[in-house]
Amino acid sequence: MITLVTGRGNLPEIHVQNSAARCEISLMGAHILSFVPAGHRDVMFLSEKSEYSQTGKAIRGGIPVCWPWFGGADKAKYPNATTSHGFIRQFMWKLVDWKDNGADSTTVTLAVEDSEASRAIWPYAFNLTMTIVVGSTLQLALETVNTGDTEFTYAQALHTYYAIGDCRQVSVNGFDGCKFIDKAPANPPAANPQPGDVTITAETDRVYLKCPGSAVITDPVMGRKIVIDKEGSDTGVVWNPWIKKSQNMPDFGDLEYFNMICVENCNVDYDSKTLKPGESHTLRVKISVEKL
Repeated sequence: MITLVTGRGNLPEIHVQNSAARCEISLMGAHILSFVPAGHRDVMFLSEKSEYSQTGKAIRGGIPVCWPWFGGADKAKYPNATTSHGFIRQFMWKLVDWKDNGADSTTVTLAVEDSEASRAIWPYAFNLTMTIVVGSTLQLALETVNTGDTEFTYAQALHTYYAIGDCRQVSVNGFDGCKFIDKAPANPPAANPQPGDVTITAETDRVYLKCPGSAVITDPVMGRKIVIDKEGSDTGVVWNPWIKKSQNMPDFGDLEYFNMICVENCNVDYDSKTLKPGESHTLRVKISVEKL
């Protein structure tokens, strides 16, 4: 039900299979690469141009773990930071435990802690644990523990790339009435707060505020709904790079924006978390698939 293999780019991967689903996980970044519930196509989008390397390049697609910052780093505070969305997705995690919960559910636990390399970038002591339950749903729990003697503040996101039939035909429910920070403003600008469902007609990069509830991607081309439940998060992101940005990303195909949308569960902006020594916080996400 669980196999440790040498995967793409010679990176170690964990492959899970049970009667309810298949899942592939890279130990580089505790990165979900694939989730295929029985009777459905893969829920995850993974770029055909994605790089798989041990030199710090993040994997394009699946579920990257963004931590301990979202977007660009504060170079004044962290002058050695060179990557956006934090550094933890470029660190190797350890397989701590796995267990069979029966024929239709498997739990995998991965962890990473501070090291000389991490402290050179971000000078705090921490332990991160990712608990992954693979079954008819995919359940993720990302726990951050402050193991040092200094308070720290961090942001995070599970930057999930969902596979869809056509971005122009999907709709995302769950953000109606929410204000958002528009990082790719159109001309004329989009109505804000969000009026009804989110649809994709141009480059879209929005940080939604005060949205603690579920989101639903309705995909008429693939004939399914993807339901995204969360706990421990009050912010979310919807992202699609559209035409021009896709052409400018070397690890992303020019036309792949048609077949993906990111709906991200986050603690960003005002929702960033401050932990005193010994404190912890857990971000939980459950992904379900329903046929239309």
